[in-house]
Amino acid sequence: MFVRALIILLAILAIGFTCVPDRPQADFLTPYHYQASTNMRLSIKLRDGFSNSTVIIEVNGQQVYRKSGVTTDLTISFADVVEVPVEESTVKLKVTVEGGETQTKEIRVPETPFVDVWILNGKMELQASKEEMPML
Repeated sequence: MFVRALIILLAILAIGFTCVPDRPQADFLTPYHYQASTNMRLSIKLRDGFSNSTVIIEVNGQQVYRKSGVTTDLTISFADVVEVPVEESTVKLKVTVEGGETQTKEIRVPETPFVDVWILNGKMELQASKEEMPML
């Protein structure tokens, strides 16, 4: 009876491993790390100072965000957020408000994956941090 149960269990495990399409052929004890887990993410949060603005965000010269009508909700100091998957540990971030300010900053993603964009007194500021800043 034990041998029969063991055979059934092994058959179920074998079928289960064949159902994972991306899994490389490897020993079933070897952990598999999916490619998506290797990507880092850069979180760019648009905070105060946006009033019906057209905002363009570039990472390493590639446009990753363009939106018109961006306006700060003054009750929480928040206008929008964009999450950007990146491969490089250091990236060049450029934020532009059409007809207004542009700022560029080098970001070390592993150390500072969160960037808050503020426009205070007409001047744009990019603040990179290790931890996400709470909403007000």
